[in-house]
Amino acid sequence: MLSNVTQNDFEIVNGELVKYHGNQAVIHVPDGVVSIGEGAFTRPVTVLGYGGPPPMCSWDGMDTSEAAVGTHEEPEGFAFVREVFLPESVETIGPHAFESCINLERIHLPSRLRSIGTRAFARCHRMPQIEVPENTTIAFQAFFMTRIQVVRVPKK
Repeated sequence: MLSNVTQNDFEIVNGELVKYHGNQAVIHVPDGVVSIGEGAFTRPVTVLGYGGPPPMCSWDGMDTSEAAVGTHEEPEGFAFVREVFLPESVETIGPHAFESCINLERIHLPSRLRSIGTRAFARCHRMPQIEVPENTTIAFQAFFMTRIQVVRVPKK
């Protein structure tokens, strides 16, 4: 069953899905997309962090309330995404592409997929298993902070 995703939901530049702008739980990426870009299914979130030790500690005699408070950005995945269908045309999944999509349960990878980037599926806690074509290169920490069982499948 196809979802109500429109072409306007996808920002595609030269065959790369740069950003998903929709809000559907089940997503069918359009045919012709060759790569899923870095952070395509995430958004940056500013996180407040201390420039020094944790609260109630001292750092060189200076209380943390006096220490510089800094911020940094972290990717936050779209919580509404449950299942993603990638077309056969997809060859690469970039770094952080689906990072922190905490409710992603299933992704359908194409048989011609060549690579999965660093932290592409980090913190995808609900996905129990992923079937990856046997010749696909998987970057270090692609499944960081998950319990995803990676099953290698022969190329079709």
